[in-house]
Amino acid sequence: MGKLSRTQCSTHDLLKLLVVALCATAFVSDVRAADPDPLSDFCVADLSPNAPLVNGYACKPRTNVTTDDFVYTGFRQAAASDAQIMQSPTGAVVSLASPLEWPGINTQGVTHARLDFAIGGVIPLHTHPRAAETLLVLKGTIYTGFISDDNVLYASTLKQGDVILFPKALLHFQLNVGNETAITFNTLTSQNPGILLSANQIFEPNITSAVIEKSFGIDAATVKLLKASYPGHP
Repeated sequence: MGKLSRTQCSTHDLLKLLVVALCATAFVSDVRAADPDPLSDFCVADLSPNAPLVNGYACKPRTNVTTDDFVYTGFRQAAASDAQIMQSPTGAVVSLASPLEWPGINTQGVTHARLDFAIGGVIPLHTHPRAAETLLVLKGTIYTGFISDDNVLYASTLKQGDVILFPKALLHFQLNVGNETAITFNTLTSQNPGILLSANQIFEPNITSAVIEKSFGIDAATVKLLKASYPGHP
């Protein structure tokens, strides 16, 4: 086969570069993607047992949709009594409103939550792999923040009416530092944000103790103590 001309080489190289650029763009878009945009104005989740399983929930027939599908009243009260919240492992309780509880938000790319804290209650260090999050303090005083990917802590003590943002997938926490119970309202940018509790991620899987010892510079006895005492322990 003869040699390619300079024009043919340039065209060939340009095509290769174009393919590489398109592949890179597709990869970056996939990595940065959040929930896909809805294809209609709404899609009330069909939670019936025989509804097909898709990425999200199938749409309820519009003839069966009512205003109640778009209204959620579950945040009027805490998910537990003050005594139950105080006795919970972390002194805090989460009430979640996802499509399972609120079918009208299916495909809208959001989840909402009410967090109730006893005095000293904490939502432990955790991440949401598929969502950014905002927290609005409705009552009380909350010390809260997140850790960036270069290990910088961005934290503040918030009071009623204050809002903070937790960027997508970054480690964050909330702690009631006031002298009264506290309530926050949280919004997440996915209808299935996921939650990874740091302590659970480390101590629930059957990771050999040596990995944890060397990762944290602790001995086997300390690993055993931590496994038996972290708040998420069964």
